[in-house]
Amino acid sequence: MEARSHVWQWEIAVKLLKDPFLHFVVIGALLFVTYLWVNPASMADHREIVVDAGRIEQLIARFERTWNRAPSDEELKGIIDNFIVEEILYRQALTMGLDNNDSVIRRRLRQKLEFLTMEATSLEEPSDTELQQYLEQNPEQFQTAARFSFEQIYIKIDQSKGGIKAQVEIIQERLRKGEQVAGARSLIPERFEQVTDFEVDRIFGNGFAKSLEKLPLDQWSEPLTSGLGTHLVRISAYQPAEIPPLVSVQKEVLREWRNTRNQQMKAQLLEQLRANYTIVIESERLSPQQGGS
Repeated sequence: MEARSHVWQWEIAVKLLKDPFLHFVVIGALLFVTYLWVNPASMADHREIVVDAGRIEQLIARFERTWNRAPSDEELKGIIDNFIVEEILYRQALTMGLDNNDSVIRRRLRQKLEFLTMEATSLEEPSDTELQQYLEQNPEQFQTAARFSFEQIYIKIDQSKGGIKAQVEIIQERLRKGEQVAGARSLIPERFEQVTDFEVDRIFGNGFAKSLEKLPLDQWSEPLTSGLGTHLVRISAYQPAEIPPLVSVQKEVLREWRNTRNQQMKAQLLEQLRANYTIVIESERLSPQQGGS
C-alpha cells in the first residue's frame, strides 16, 4: 500500500514538472531574483505607494461610469486593493525593463500622447468668426447637395437605323416638331424629380451631374454620354449646391474644426520633438537625404 502511495506521489510530481505554467512561474521568479541581485538599488526607489483622496475619487468615478452606481464600502476596498496590486506590478515591470521593445506598449503610449493632444484641442473654443472662416474655406464638407428635375431619352445603338448619329438626328428632328419621343427600353426612369447630384452620378456614372449643371432649362440637350450609353436630356429645375448659414451647421463645423486643429497640433508637436533627436536610418535602399536628419 505504501509503495503505491509513493508511486502516486511520484506521478503527480512528474506531471507538475511537465506543467508549462509551472515552468513560466519558475523562470519568472528566477529572472526576478537575478535582476534584483544584479541591480540591488532598483528596489530602493519608488517604494511608497500613496492612494490619496484624488485617486480614490478617480477610482470611484470610473466604477460609476461602468456600473451607473456608487461602489459599496466592500467594493471600494476591492477597487483600491486592485489599484495597489496593479501599481506594484506596473512599477516592477518598468524596473525590470519589461516595457522595452514591446510594440503593444509602444503603440499604447503613442495613442495616449495623441489622446492628450486631442484633449488639449477640445479645451479651445473658437469664435463664430473663426468657424465662419473655416466654413468658407472648406465648403465641400458642408454644402447642400445640388438637385435636378429632368427627363431623359435613352438612345441605344442600332446599326440597322444608321448608327447612333443618325438615330440622334431623327430624334432631334421629331423633338423640334413637338412630337412625343420614347427612348429605347431600359431600366432607367424617363423622369427624375429633385434628385441629388450624388444620386445622378450613382445611376448614370461619375461626372454626369456636372454635365447637367451646364445645361439651360427647358431645352433638349445635345447628346450626353454616360456609363450607360447616350442620352438627350431636358432640365426642368435645377437647385445648385450652396453653403448653408453657419447657424444651421455649427455643430458639424465645430467638430471638423477641432479635427483639423488636432491634426495641426499633432504635426507641430511632432516637429518640435523631432528637433530634439538625431535620426539615423541605416538602409541601403534609402539615399542619405532619406535616411537621416
